Amino acid sequence: MTFYINWLLMNRFASLSKIISVLLLVVFSVTACNSQEEDIPQNIIFLIGDGMGMAQITAGFYEFEGLNMKSMPYSGIALTHAANRRVTDSAASGTALAAGYKTNNGMLGQLPDGTPVQSIAHYAAELGKRTAIIANCAITHATPASFIVHHHARGDAFIIADQIAESNIDMLLGSGYRFFLPESEGGGRTDNRNLITEMKERGYVFINDENEMDRMAGQDKVLAFFGANHLERYPERGDVMNRLTAKALDQLSQNKDGFFMMIEGAMIDWGGHANDPDYMLQELEDFDNVIGNVLEFARNDGNTLVVVTADHETGGLTLTSAGEDMNYEWSTGGHSASVVPIFSYGPGAERFSGMMDNTEIARIMFELWGGEPKTL
Repeated sequence: MTFYINWLLMNRFASLSKIISVLLLVVFSVTACNSQEEDIPQNIIFLIGDGMGMAQITAGFYEFEGLNMKSMPYSGIALTHAANRRVTDSAASGTALAAGYKTNNGMLGQLPDGTPVQSIAHYAAELGKRTAIIANCAITHATPASFIVHHHARGDAFIIADQIAESNIDMLLGSGYRFFLPESEGGGRTDNRNLITEMKERGYVFINDENEMDRMAGQDKVLAFFGANHLERYPERGDVMNRLTAKALDQLSQNKDGFFMMIEGAMIDWGGHANDPDYMLQELEDFDNVIGNVLEFARNDGNTLVVVTADHETGGLTLTSAGEDMNYEWSTGGHSASVVPIFSYGPGAERFSGMMDNTEIARIMFELWGGEPKTL
């Protein structure tokens, strides 16, 4: 190309229009290359509102007169079915979101035939990126576990804890210490293993007091459990999710190779199971507050992709007319097959717009970082 430009500039027979056309082509090519590079995020923050369907989002928008997720420039919708059911559970949908593969309800991080699959969190670690999983439920619960373990039964919390303890995820933040401690030390394990001690021996700092979050500063590996099972519901638990997220971002962002973070708002789902609109809305409010702070970090950073979605809808919620207000009508105490929203911001965000299968969300993340989903 350089040779051709020089020839045109020296050739007195070359027309001015031809020279301009070639120069414009060069400018376009350089701009396209730069744009392509700019669309590769260094960091990905993936937020999952468990049970957060379209009606839940709509209700939250009216209740709170807007939502932080509405400010995200790209949006889409995702189908959520499992490999063996049109109505998914959190294990199958979590695996789809984490690894880009369909599996059966109840299965974590593996195909229906038991073949393990790699999650985007473990792929990030392969790339030298730091990793964090944050949840307001027990870290052994289906959605966070689907990013970490490979197991056929989501209910085997103590077996799942075994795999989590050996996973080398850098930060495991939230709750669920009973699955890591023996009964003799206030936990629920009958094998007398203290997984927290084992993890501390491998370099993890353990924090079990919300007032000691500052101990996370300067630590590469952190285990923070503030409850035996799950955290309290919002607003009783206060802003612990926001504080954990902020502390984790402060630490992870110091890594020159970037990071992956998954944050789950688990209890939106529980409000749906209870057919309790107040419970659902309170949890949605807390989740959206976390989204707002994550977006502020991403805007300041300029190289962070933020993706918000749900694993499924819970409760079959419909918002019907009630004069000038609206009724909350629930069709089930379980999950539904309804599509769920996707919101995105940052480098590569435009790729999450339109209608897609939930497996495509993980597959796009892999592609943005130069990889693809794989079995292990």
